[in-house]
Amino acid sequence: MSDHGRPYRSRFAEESDAFPLRQSLRCRDEIIQRSIKAALGAILAWLLISFGLSAHRLFDHHRAKAGVWGEVLLLGLVLVTLALTVRRLVYNILEIKELIGERRLWRARARSGWDQG
Repeated sequence: MSDHGRPYRSRFAEESDAFPLRQSLRCRDEIIQRSIKAALGAILAWLLISFGLSAHRLFDHHRAKAGVWGEVLLLGLVLVTLALTVRRLVYNILEIKELIGERRLWRARARSGWDQG
């Protein structure tokens, strides 16, 4: 599993079966953190879309007084920001999926350890 984007690496279990319960709890905490980030990213994307539509309507209503380049620049900036936000949202969702699989693995290792002990 890649550690790309992870805030820290486990110092207790580097590819070993040591402390599977601790690793499962760490995965749970990261799933919660990534879920909050994904929810905030979705809210930000929705707000950017709303702002872009409102700005378009404003420029459309005042077309005679406002230049075309102002709208193009503003909406371009909104679209770039929206694209980056959606990219980060997709990345967080993929990380959540990966962390759920990792947590299942650690929980299974913890259960097998308890069954043997």
